[in-house]
Amino acid sequence: MRKRHWSDRKNRKCPTCKKMLTYSRKDAFDRAVGNNSVCKSCAQMDRKISLDTIEKMKKPKSLEHRRKISKSMRVHWQSRREELWLYKKVNN
Repeated sequence: MRKRHWSDRKNRKCPTCKKMLTYSRKDAFDRAVGNNSVCKSCAQMDRKISLDTIEKMKKPKSLEHRRKISKSMRVHWQSRREELWLYKKVNN
């Protein structure tokens, strides 16, 4: 396979902070340009959680919510047990 030279295409500016981003692979560069993706520091800035959300997460879960979690975990482990049982049955 022939190596392609694309030295003029490996740098681009972050659309929000204008920091220069350098890419070592052409496909990653093309994907970033197509998606208009931002740098890592700008991406982390958008992930801030509001104070209301933090307070909501601190509150204890309702009884109904805890029952749903318990039921889903019970179903999960039951299916895992059945898969293990079938696996042992097939391999013996």
